[in-house]
Amino acid sequence: MRDVLKLAAGAAFLGASTLTTAAVFDGSVPLLCAVTGTVSCDSQGECVEGPAEAVNLPVFLELDVQKKVAKSVRAGGEQRTSEILSTHAEGGSLVLLGVDQGAGWSTTIGESDGRLTLSVSGGGIGYLAFGSCIPQ
Repeated sequence: MRDVLKLAAGAAFLGASTLTTAAVFDGSVPLLCAVTGTVSCDSQGECVEGPAEAVNLPVFLELDVQKKVAKSVRAGGEQRTSEILSTHAEGGSLVLLGVDQGAGWSTTIGESDGRLTLSVSGGGIGYLAFGSCIPQ
């Protein structure tokens, strides 16, 4: 009987930890995201692929949906803050939208795995960035 109780307690703990992990990507807690790859294309169709530094995108993003703040940190340490203007949860994704210095941006985070896709467009150039997020 004791072994059955231990097994049941262990199963409950694993189930609770899985639910907690999935829930952290719903915007309820701040997230730290690392950009692992990027693609940048201009209006002439010239594209560059590589790490964030190659296209002058931030390496890290701090996203706080509750405070409506997105903070970016570039490889050289430069930090910028942008307001999250809109938040949507749909189809298993958390979608954040904003504007910064005349460019529109959107970030999509998988609610089950924390995978990040970021797009920025404006001034005849578009950026895509890919990465992963963890709860802070």
